[in-house]
Order: sequence, then structure tokens, then C-alpha cells
Amino acid sequence: MPRRCQRRPRTSRSLTASSAPPAECGVPSMIPQPEGRIVNGTNAKFGEWPWQVSVRRTSFFGLSSTHRCGGALLNELWIATAGHCVDDLLTSQIRIRVGEYDFSSVSEPYPYVERGVRRKAVHPKYNFFTYEHDLALVQMEEPLKFLPHISPICLPGNDDLLIGETATVTGWGRLSEHGRLPSVLQKGSVPIVSNSKCKDMFLKGGRREHIPEIFLCAGYEKGGVDSCQGDSGGPLQVRGADGRYFLAGIISWGIGCAEANLPGVCTRISMFVPWILENVT
Repeated sequence: MPRRCQRRPRTSRSLTASSAPPAECGVPSMIPQPEGRIVNGTNAKFGEWPWQVSVRRTSFFGLSSTHRCGGALLNELWIATAGHCVDDLLTSQIRIRVGEYDFSSVSEPYPYVERGVRRKAVHPKYNFFTYEHDLALVQMEEPLKFLPHISPICLPGNDDLLIGETATVTGWGRLSEHGRLPSVLQKGSVPIVSNSKCKDMFLKGGRREHIPEIFLCAGYEKGGVDSCQGDSGGPLQVRGADGRYFLAGIISWGIGCAEANLPGVCTRISMFVPWILENVT
């Protein structure tokens, strides 16, 4: 099972499957690596976000795979991603890569691990047109062994709206709208805003958007830092008061990339913890 992380009080709860060794969730490894995008982000360090997943689509003959979306490792068997990332794919068309850092390199401190998929569970209320309930769980064919660069993220332990918190988005998405794709995992910091402010920002940006509480918005009024195409499904993570990172959001949709008053919109994970726990066994 995934683990839930409490922001207040300073505690967390580990819910690993009984057959697996205990593992701390939300604790990045500290592998020394020099600093090196997410639009206007920076290179992550190797092992800095050990729950980051590359959700991949296999080639026609299944001999290779290409990055399609991000995802977040919940435990030794399950990952969370966006519903729109896998809804149109058969399980045989999906590969899950964990422990990846630089797509162009095979000389990293530890190699990535890639798994086939046994099962996927797209949220039953996922709406292709509005992106509401944009969440999916994917079960890998074989359990992972946790390593310094592979470990799970916590789930939120309460329903705090997180307004004003600084979150981190990570992924291999484009560096600008229609721009190039990076080979190295990128990270960027963005502030979480209230849903009412989010709607106001979109109005200032010339858009009238419906932002129910199942969404979480993060971004600057002036723009500048944002997720982009290819980051969808990846984690928006917040560091809790107990020092552990938890999965605040799954990157869902946006308008453009890093433009003023057009924040990124995520699936708010605190609203879906019961559904996750019901399905991840």
C-alpha cells in the first residue's frame, strides 16, 4: 500500500505491502551530483526525486518504448499518473520506467528499471472533455526493489488546501511551448494558489475556466515557471512539516506553458486518497 504523510502533526505512516520490506516514503536520496526544465526550471540531481516515473508507450512491435507522461511511484507495485496518459492504451502498450534521470545516458550511478504493466485503473469519473478526475493507477508486472534512486512518495495525510505552499513540479516535458524535449529530468518551484484565485487568474489571462475543488492550481501571476507537454501525469510534490515529500497533485492540464495568469492545473490528490487506497492493494 502507499504511505500517507501528515503535514501537521509531524508524523507519517508507512503502508507498504506485507510482502515487501519497510521503506520510508517521501525521502529523497542524497547521492552527490553537481547541479546542472520544466519551463524555466533547472536540472534535477540524480536521485533527487526517486519516485519520479516515466510512463512510456511501446513501439508497434513492442521492441522499444518512448516517453509519454510522468508518474509517481506509490509503492513497490503501483504508480499514479493522469487518466489521459493511459486511458487510450492497452496494458500491453504501457511500460513503466523508474530510476531514470538522463534519457541520453547509460553511465549513471545506478541504472533505471523498466516494467511491463499488469493492470490499470482509470478513475471511473474521468472526463475526457473537462479533465475532471484525471487520475489513473497502474500496477507493474513485478514488484520493485527500492534502491537509493528508487523509492515511493507519501500520500497527503489530511485535506489541507495548501494555499501559499511552494510546490515542486518535475518531469521531462518540453522546455517551452512547442519547444525541445530535455534528456535530463527537470524541476521547478511554483506557488499553490486558491481555486478562486486560479479562476481569477485565468480570467485575467482571457480564459473562463471551471475549477472545482478536485483541481489544484499552481503558478505565478507573471508566469515564467510551469510544466509543459510531456510533464502530464507527473508529481506536484510538497515537503511536509515532518520533512517528507507528499503527492499534492498529479499534473493534468494547462493553457500554453509558463504564460502570465495561466497557472498549471493538477488533480488534487487529497480528494482521491480513499479511491487510491481502495485500489492499491
